[in-house]
Amino acid sequence: MFRLTISTLDDDFVAPLQPGLEREGLQVMRFAPAEGNEPDPAAAPDVLLLDWRHAVPVSRPSEVQAWPDAMRLAVLRPTDTHLLGPTQELDDFILAPVHEAELIARVQLVLWRHGRALTRNTLEAGDLVVDTSNYQVFEGGRSVSLTFKEFELLRFLMTHNQQVFTRETLLNRVWGYNYYGGSRTVDVHIRRLRSKLEAGGQRYVETVRNVGYRFALPIR
Repeated sequence: MFRLTISTLDDDFVAPLQPGLEREGLQVMRFAPAEGNEPDPAAAPDVLLLDWRHAVPVSRPSEVQAWPDAMRLAVLRPTDTHLLGPTQELDDFILAPVHEAELIARVQLVLWRHGRALTRNTLEAGDLVVDTSNYQVFEGGRSVSLTFKEFELLRFLMTHNQQVFTRETLLNRVWGYNYYGGSRTVDVHIRRLRSKLEAGGQRYVETVRNVGYRFALPIR
């Protein structure tokens, strides 16, 4: 699984693109390059998407300095392409407005140029195997039947394994920002997932008291 970090000050830029990127097997994170917000060198992504719609930097951005080995894409306005050059150290760029399909294609192309590819269609952890292309789930060799939302909840937690999410965040990210159901919906689906997946005693989904839920095992 490849990690994509989107560096942007635009709060609304990431959310519309994230579901499609995650369906392609990318783990999506956001970095806000505000004053005093320094990137963590240990959290280096495979691909760094730099949102330069408002200004093309004249010096090396802090996230580029912290993550020098990351492949780099930039988002620019059509009127700013003349500012590009060798000093920008980019692998590719994309013109705004950004569309999901084009962004996925650009990320795939950059990975391919570096001898890597988005070819992963399965997620594996413990005795659990999830085929994200065919919506199939196997635990301990047995087929597990999940509803669509149960599957999407499981996939979201696995692609962000060991990260803790509140019920409200899970509602927004799995059910959608226009969903008006209460947090009990998440609890019900987590309970159903556990009853279907954890019959053999392996704990996959962990409750973090007073916070929410996370996928407990590392992804292979």
